[in-house]
Amino acid sequence: MKQSFLYLAACGLIALLASACRKTEDYKFSTDLAIDSRIVRLNANADTTQIIVYADGKWSIEPAEETDWMQLQSTAGNGKGSVRAEVTDNNGQLPRAVKLIVRAGGKTDTISLQQRGLVPQVAIADTTLQSIANGGSLKTVIATNVPLEKMTIDYRYEDAAQSGWLKDVSISNGYLFVKADTNKTAAARTGVLTLSYLDALGATTRDSVKIRQHPGMSFDGAVLKDFAYIKGLPAGAIAENIYLEGVVISDKGHPNIAKNLNTATNKHTVDKTENAIAVYVQSLDGTTGLYLKMKTAGDNIFSFNDHVKIWLGGATLAKLNNPGRTVISGLEATRVMHKESRSAPLQPREKYISELTDNDLYTYVKLKDVEISVPSGAFTNINEGYTARMDCYPTHIRDIQGSSLYMLTNLDVPYRRDGTPVPQGSGTIAGVLVSETMERFGGNIGKYAIRHLKREDIALQPERNNGFSNVLVEWSRFKNEFAATPTETQNPLTPDAGQGLLFQSAKTQMDFTGTGIYTTTDYNGLQQDPTTLKGAVTHGGWASKNWWNTTANRGEYWGINISTAGISTPISLQLEGNTDIGGPRNFVVEWSADNTTFSSVGTFTFEDVANWSNTLLTQVPGYKVVNFNFPQAASGLPNLYIRIRVANKTAGTSTNPSGGTLGATTACRLVHVSVKYNK
Repeated sequence: MKQSFLYLAACGLIALLASACRKTEDYKFSTDLAIDSRIVRLNANADTTQIIVYADGKWSIEPAEETDWMQLQSTAGNGKGSVRAEVTDNNGQLPRAVKLIVRAGGKTDTISLQQRGLVPQVAIADTTLQSIANGGSLKTVIATNVPLEKMTIDYRYEDAAQSGWLKDVSISNGYLFVKADTNKTAAARTGVLTLSYLDALGATTRDSVKIRQHPGMSFDGAVLKDFAYIKGLPAGAIAENIYLEGVVISDKGHPNIAKNLNTATNKHTVDKTENAIAVYVQSLDGTTGLYLKMKTAGDNIFSFNDHVKIWLGGATLAKLNNPGRTVISGLEATRVMHKESRSAPLQPREKYISELTDNDLYTYVKLKDVEISVPSGAFTNINEGYTARMDCYPTHIRDIQGSSLYMLTNLDVPYRRDGTPVPQGSGTIAGVLVSETMERFGGNIGKYAIRHLKREDIALQPERNNGFSNVLVEWSRFKNEFAATPTETQNPLTPDAGQGLLFQSAKTQMDFTGTGIYTTTDYNGLQQDPTTLKGAVTHGGWASKNWWNTTANRGEYWGINISTAGISTPISLQLEGNTDIGGPRNFVVEWSADNTTFSSVGTFTFEDVANWSNTLLTQVPGYKVVNFNFPQAASGLPNLYIRIRVANKTAGTSTNPSGGTLGATTACRLVHVSVKYNK
């Protein structure tokens, strides 16, 4: 019996196992409709993907709406199957998505086919905007790649009873505009404007700005005073109940209004507060101007060509000399008595550089018959790796009369290095006349400088032959002519234009060694690439060492030998260069008709080139341009000898720009030399 029981149990187990095996073998997945994923996400490049559909019978798939960027290679199937979807390139565009509808057996399902693209950006520059009681249009800089019509606009008010006073949001030319109604209450009010964007991938990007509107202030008894009276006030707090009336010639949010500062040596940030709070106001007739510093960037509510009245009582006035100018600081938006955009275009006053006076400071002027002295590269020929350590480049300009100054360009200007070369001809340059020092370029860069506000301000002819000057001789590129046998005859510094000889007095030939005249790098490339080329142009200049003759106890020099025969107008010399730390710093430019008796034309400094590991505020991440006008006697000569001579042994150190002594093997370099004369 026991054996029979075991036998029957074994047979039952075998039957059970056989049944289980048969079920696995005969099993078949069955469903009216299923999909493997409801979200399919692709990268921005053109791509394809397979979409799997499970169904017992016939099924179909189609986009919920037609789109030109996605195509389905098939739209139907029977049983388990797949569909290939193709998407076009989406680089440079916002993310996108299309809904695909799948139907089978009376059932419907959806798939979201998504494609990555640009990372959405909504970044409002100001955290708080200030509005005067009269309201009007407010603006702030905004960085966004999302069209306003795709954003959600939301207003939130601190006092629910005071709502609806913000409206008419718009975005134009990098600015966010919002309109505030007049505040008729006796109290300030606050609102918050929020812009948000839900992208096709389901992520939300947003930013907000607080808007404070002040109540109306009483300016009873305030007296209008002209600019001459205001400039004549003593320095300190303004004790009188007075206001000014004028026209704003700066523009809130514009990147090229004022000088920004590095806070300390080797800092990797630039403090851009000064540019954000600077306001220039000129008199109604445009003959004189004032520099106003608002208390915060939010208090700067002014646009170019605004007609304004501003109360000055209690503000701080500073008087600066050489040149004479007046700066008024600590101003808040509550002081604005009147602000209205003028409909008539503001026209600059046209002047030659020699006609400028201190009264022209902080006014809108147009310089006549000017050209860029060294017209190569971009408006900011710097090593792009240093953009976090400096904020302005001075482009040297000169006019038909021989006067010169610097045109200033902050590094946030969008067209400063956009791939287009600077114009080489002459014309006009308009902008705000300022007076600034620039430590990286020697401190004192001249009495006046000009800040352009748009690319159209620099109205110069693109071609050199459409200018007022002719090039007699020019060196702007190093030429490796006969490197195998370096001698003065076989390896001269051959000019790129004209005829002449350029040499270094202690080493006339190019020997392509560390002590000879050897190739170096310029930074006048047209590309803007802070991580790789950094604006560099190889073989862009000439460097040399051995700058002090210890036997004669005098400096060596770059020598230029040319002929000015047949030239009746005065000539000028343009130089661009820098020096290594410990190299020659101070130079004298002199000329001679007989190569024996030399007369001085002027002096200048070449600044130390920037050192990445220890960047001083006085070091230049590029080159400095200088210009010298020669007397009439230097023209019409069969032989003219020019020396750019080291004046003394003063040199820079790693901690002091002029605290060292000239080293024997430290280099100085030139990247441009030209001699010009007027047509």
